[in-house]
Amino acid sequence: MMGSGSSCELQLVENPFTAESIEARLYETIARMQSPSTVSEIAVRADCEPQTVREYLQSFVSLGVVIEHRDNPPAYERNDAYFDWDTVKTLAREHSLAELEDHIQMLLEQVQTYQERYDAETPDAVTSSTADPAEADMTEWIGARAELRRYEQARQIRLSKFDGSA
Repeated sequence: MMGSGSSCELQLVENPFTAESIEARLYETIARMQSPSTVSEIAVRADCEPQTVREYLQSFVSLGVVIEHRDNPPAYERNDAYFDWDTVKTLAREHSLAELEDHIQMLLEQVQTYQERYDAETPDAVTSSTADPAEADMTEWIGARAELRRYEQARQIRLSKFDGSA
C-alpha cells in the first residue's frame, strides 16, 4: 500500500541535502520510488553500500520521509504525505496570498468544468452510465483536485501567518 495520495499527484520536493552527498542521493532515490523497496534495491539505485543505506534509512524513517515495512527483508516506501506537506509549505513560502488565491480560483473553475461535463461531483462518481469518461480528463481532474487541496492548505498557512498564529 502506498503512502497517502497518488504518486502521480506529487511534485518532487527540492532536495534539502548538499549536492553529491550520500544523503542527497538517497533522498532523490526515495523521492522517485514508486513502490516499497529493499535496502539492496535502494543501494543499487543510489549507488551506495547497503550498510550505509541501512544507517541513513533509519534517520529517514525518524524524519517521516520513508515508511518502514517490517517484512523479511524489510522494505521501505516513500511517505507521500511527507512530500505532499513539504510541497504545501513550499507553496506557502514562495507565493503571496493573492497568488495562491488566484491559482485556487483557476483550479476551482477547472474542477467545476469537469463536474459539469460529467455531471458528477468527483471523478470517482463518474460511471459509464453517466458519461463516457476520457482517461485524460479523469487524470487531469484528479490532478486539479489534488493541486487545489495543496493550494488551499498553503493559503491557510499564509492566513495563519497574517493572524500572527504561526
